[in-house]
Amino acid sequence: MLSKHFIVRRDVWTEHTIVTEERVPLASGTVELEIDRFGLTTNNATYAALGDSFSYWNFFPRREAGWGSVPVWGFASVSRSEHPDVAIGQRFYGYFPMSTHLIVQPHKVDGSGFLDGAEHRRPLSNVYNHYRLTTTDPNYRPDTEPQQVILRPLFGTSFFLTDFLQAEGFFGAGQLLFSSASSKTAYGTAFLLKRQSPRDCELVGMTSRRNVDFVTRLGLYDRVITYDDVASLSPSRKAVYIDFAGSRATRAVVHRHFGDALAHSSAIGATHAGALETKGEPLPGPPPTLFFAPARIKQRAEDWSPAVMWQRVAEAWNAFLVPILEPSRGWLRIESGRGDEAVKQHYDAIVRGESAPEEGRVVSLMP
Repeated sequence: MLSKHFIVRRDVWTEHTIVTEERVPLASGTVELEIDRFGLTTNNATYAALGDSFSYWNFFPRREAGWGSVPVWGFASVSRSEHPDVAIGQRFYGYFPMSTHLIVQPHKVDGSGFLDGAEHRRPLSNVYNHYRLTTTDPNYRPDTEPQQVILRPLFGTSFFLTDFLQAEGFFGAGQLLFSSASSKTAYGTAFLLKRQSPRDCELVGMTSRRNVDFVTRLGLYDRVITYDDVASLSPSRKAVYIDFAGSRATRAVVHRHFGDALAHSSAIGATHAGALETKGEPLPGPPPTLFFAPARIKQRAEDWSPAVMWQRVAEAWNAFLVPILEPSRGWLRIESGRGDEAVKQHYDAIVRGESAPEEGRVVSLMP
């Protein structure tokens, strides 16, 4: 059987192709994982857009010059093993290429899973290098794998962003502004903030006109406005701006409206540091800063211990699943597909920005 790999042009990541390769014999100490389910969200488009600056292309390097593999989060089972502590049939959640198979070198194998000890991955964050064994994973439920591949990577950012904001006392602000309030990372954060009341600041969801109904229906924000309505917010109360959209124009409007009343401005996830730069005159208020979840995870693992940290994440995740799994709420609708054409179509929809906020795309290159 051949392996298949969906690869994209690193400089024009809307251009893509699928290549096939012979499955090679395994070296001693290595394992082959068969990837049968992964999620596609705008998060993956971000990985492609920022592949060079954040080293995302380095996780699964390609031999085709100028081409790369976009990382995804998904599930895979061990199809072949030459490692004494990893058995055929074991199932893992983790970071994968858009492929049917991945060969890894399990390192530090324990009851929770293992790290890929491949030489090229050692300089990269363990947040992305760890493969979690499903049978011991407190976040895992076999009936919710589709929801997990869509939401778990984003919810991790939501959890640690919430932790950061609470630890900072919301910077003393009376209003907390979220751009792209319909995004899954934003409303995951809003869910956690609402769940962990009391808080003294108003949570304002900013969104496009087409997504106002969805954001309102979530019932997570104290107030929902469009990007055109920033002027309706009072600059007499200190504000914090959390940018999930990465729009320079929106950031400029917020900074100019609040000026010194803006207590903190943060860009979330893998937003390129270059996107924080302003063109022309510096913006009033505090300089925008980058919130990078892996750095917060590393800090909290030291503060709390990894076991305590991940147990807290699991408790929050299981609470978040309750409304996610209620069809009447309409928070998430799974769109799935298998095979080459399905992956192409779903990837194209993501990079063209055609997904509705309630959609979650779950695909596989396996037939």
